[in-house]
Amino acid sequence: MDDYPDLPILSPSQSLEAISSSSLSRAQKLLASSLVSQARSFEFAVKDSNNTLLILDVTHFLNHRINSKLIEAIGEELAEAIAIFNPSLILTAPSSGNIPAIATALHLPAKPDVIYAPKGMPITMTDAYQAQSRSYTHGKTVDLTVAKDCLPEGATIAICDDFLDTGKTALDLITITDQAGARVVTLFFVIEKPFGGRQKLVDAGFSNEQIVSLITIDSMRPGKMKLKGFDAWFELIRK
Repeated sequence: MDDYPDLPILSPSQSLEAISSSSLSRAQKLLASSLVSQARSFEFAVKDSNNTLLILDVTHFLNHRINSKLIEAIGEELAEAIAIFNPSLILTAPSSGNIPAIATALHLPAKPDVIYAPKGMPITMTDAYQAQSRSYTHGKTVDLTVAKDCLPEGATIAICDDFLDTGKTALDLITITDQAGARVVTLFFVIEKPFGGRQKLVDAGFSNEQIVSLITIDSMRPGKMKLKGFDAWFELIRK
């Protein structure tokens, strides 16, 4: 992850002004402004390890308390971006991927169903596809599960998540899709982090055009971030 040491650091008010006067779309402006005003980035020491994780906390507007106006705008613009791929189903990992997946589906012409892959095997499922997935925020490995009778062979799949991080969750969902004999036609995300996820998906055979992110973070540090398209660091309000 690049440091961009020569770029200025804008205060939160300056950052919000730069976003407002930029050429970003409506959803991108709402999302970027929410990142500055309501998100926080911090280092987290992994238990029983010398490793630390750089965490982006969006619980106040994206995946705990949901900003309805923001998520509607996100769904509309993501739907416009992936409509060309005409997916028959959207597949996502719970719970953070559910809301953007549904918001996007509602704005697609065909309004495809959304499948979310619960963690573990619910008692309502008897026959399922599974892939092991590591949850860094929960600190454990879980089995993502999709009932076989919900994911038909030959379906064209759009994979959705709130973050494109390391790409691991998306690859796990691709594994499930492959097990079903379905085909992934696009992958779309609300926020892309600078942790190599896009390259992992490209290495897996997807083109950059098939990988859609509403907004991209070029670099991130505790208390600040650099968004793609801006030549400055944005200081975050929440610490």
